[in-house]
Amino acid sequence: MAKLVCAIVLLSALSLTQAAHKVKVSLYYEALCGGCSYFIHSQLKPVYKELKDHVQLDLVPFGNARFRKVGSKWQFMCQHGPEECYGNIIHACALDSSPVEVALDFIACCEGQKFVTSDKTFQKCSKKAGLKFEDLKKCKETKGDDLLAAYGKRSKPVGYPWVPFITINDKYDENVSMNAMYDLKSVLCEHLKDDPPKACSKKTIDAVDEISVCRA
Repeated sequence: MAKLVCAIVLLSALSLTQAAHKVKVSLYYEALCGGCSYFIHSQLKPVYKELKDHVQLDLVPFGNARFRKVGSKWQFMCQHGPEECYGNIIHACALDSSPVEVALDFIACCEGQKFVTSDKTFQKCSKKAGLKFEDLKKCKETKGDDLLAAYGKRSKPVGYPWVPFITINDKYDENVSMNAMYDLKSVLCEHLKDDPPKACSKKTIDAVDEISVCRA
């Protein structure tokens, strides 16, 4: 019995240690920004796949939208129009209803389609990620506005000048964000250098030369 208790204590300590060494990566983005799509595909998804045990991923689908409450209802004005607001809400619902790794698979799939925010895209990518589009639609109709407003309230005080915008461990730094856009893995491995994972010793993901940002 004593050995079992010791084993449980050691496993708990190991879990706490691993959690303490995770780097928090927050991505502020919007559904119809081409630069956001490119960053998600070229950097975020492949880097997260390699370093997910060392990363706490935080996705914030609001971007450069504006919002206000009129009576009891939220109104949103998104940079690329109502279709983007719809996409942001569906992304928010995916994040609300599933683990972030599953939500990322769904979002990355959508961002790789020709019609990023169409129901056909959402149906296809829901199935691919193991989600149900019907559940996402129900979420959109019942609490989607509240979810998006919550992301808006989080985004406003950050005050980022463009998206995609990345913060590391909740620290605002435009230089770090720019570096992360082009070479996310190197930025994360720098933060993990005291106890680097094996993935940091290999050059497996190329940095990108240019990403078009969407400015507010």
